Amino acid sequence: MKMFFYSLLVAALFSCQETSEKSKPLSVKKNKSIDVQANSQADFAVEGMVCQMGCGGSIRKELKLTGAVERVEVNFVEEQKEQVVHVQYDSMLISIQKITSILATINDRQFKASLITNKAL
Repeated sequence: MKMFFYSLLVAALFSCQETSEKSKPLSVKKNKSIDVQANSQADFAVEGMVCQMGCGGSIRKELKLTGAVERVEVNFVEEQKEQVVHVQYDSMLISIQKITSILATINDRQFKASLITNKAL
């Protein structure tokens, strides 16, 4: 009888250690990187940025989460009112209006963005 309980205990312990990818919460699953092929580049003048690391990181993160942006480059100059943000994106997956809208909603609407240039790559 003891052997049966030990076997049951061992089976329960080992079964609890295995966690399949499906049973993990969404926050634990690793994001698979999406390979975006940019065919356009837009440059935006962005007001409201106070630093390159925090603000630039927030902008980069939100735009990359769209799955349509390949690269975001922030040219931050301390004393300037407007900073230039270069966005390379797939125009078949996202529009300039959507990018502008996303920029305007980041960090509780901290930024105001306006398009400077837009060109095909």
